Amino acid sequence: VRFELAKSILSSITSPDLLEDETTTPQGKAIRWIVCDDSTSVQLLENQDPATGNLPKQEHGFRLGGNAGEAQVTRRYILAAFFYSTSQVSPWIDSLNFLSPDLHECNWHKNYTRSNFPFGDFDPVGVSCQDELDGNMLLDDYQYPVEFMMVNIRIVNDLNGPLPPEIGYLMDCRSLMLENHLRLTGPLPQTMGNMAGLFSVALLLNGPNFGGALPSSLFQLNYLNTIHIQDNLGKNWSLPTNVQVGDDTQLERLLLVRNSFAGIIPPWISKLKQLQTLDLSKNNFQGAIPETIGDLSSVKYLNLLGNNLTESIPSSLGKLSEIDALILGENALQGELPASIGTLRTLQLLDVGSNELTSTIPSSFANLESLKYLVLESNSLNGTVDVLESMKNLTVLLTRSNSFSGALPDGLFSGTSDNVVVDIGDNKFTDELPTSFANMS
Repeated sequence: VRFELAKSILSSITSPDLLEDETTTPQGKAIRWIVCDDSTSVQLLENQDPATGNLPKQEHGFRLGGNAGEAQVTRRYILAAFFYSTSQVSPWIDSLNFLSPDLHECNWHKNYTRSNFPFGDFDPVGVSCQDELDGNMLLDDYQYPVEFMMVNIRIVNDLNGPLPPEIGYLMDCRSLMLENHLRLTGPLPQTMGNMAGLFSVALLLNGPNFGGALPSSLFQLNYLNTIHIQDNLGKNWSLPTNVQVGDDTQLERLLLVRNSFAGIIPPWISKLKQLQTLDLSKNNFQGAIPETIGDLSSVKYLNLLGNNLTESIPSSLGKLSEIDALILGENALQGELPASIGTLRTLQLLDVGSNELTSTIPSSFANLESLKYLVLESNSLNGTVDVLESMKNLTVLLTRSNSFSGALPDGLFSGTSDNVVVDIGDNKFTDELPTSFANMS
């Protein structure tokens, strides 16, 4: 009876065929644990109201998921399916209190100590929760309603196997963080678009069989702020070709760094109007930088370093009025430096080194009054560098391996008291070094 009741509750997120296979599938093992071993779920299932058919309510429940007993059974089932799906070859090194039948799921964690976690040295690894009133950690919902839960397994714990599609129905999950699991496999589930409370995703240093096309639904979540995917060993990562991005998207940080992402940079990225950080560095993106990238009116940090990007630098970058850092180095970009970049008065770092650029430095660059770091090395740029004299905050200048000529301007670096880094070798400069160089350190 408990099994049939649990199956009727869970069949909206899992196929009944998978639920009925109790010995082979992670879903079957999870429902078996729910109805046979999990005293919390058993108590709820055995006390169904005969009049309404509803399970007993939780004490306070979760903000999004509510306080229905069915929601707690579902939540514990999802976490159990996650546990079984990622321990198919061998058990986790530390169970992290997962599948503890007498503990509320907010207590399915172990406390670790390290310095790079929002709580300081205190790092609850596993499932942790915060309350709705003042953000304190909760081990259950007995006294206060739960605002959200976090799934954080950023330790070497040997998760092995794929993430199950059921994890996409953890609507109260605010952050999903998985790190250092070399035997994770498969892509992110398409169901992640159902995680209405998701604020951040961080997937770092995972194994060679983990990865795939990111779910398009992930970019349609209204609350999502950060996607950070970095230093994973898988070779199959890609962005979706088409996403219908809504006007109310809140994504501010998209970091896909050193993951072997391939294909073009899709134009729909320009519709992420709240994006402040876009870092696609050290991947295998190819083709042109889309002209529409200039529509990212809120972006402050744009890094496309170390890809296979070709064609010219789009002049639309001149519309990025809030940008601090523009990094386009180590690609195969051709043609001219766009004069429009000279309108970016907030720009502090410009790196176009190691490309195939062939122009002079536009006179409009004299307006880059905030620029501190300028990397032009390893191109075929030519002409004089007189325009650099107007950059009073410049402290790093790398122009090696170009065809610049003429004299260095007398006022170069005269406006800064900071340490200066200069590499101007392998050019065609003439005359002596400026007198301003005598005062540099």
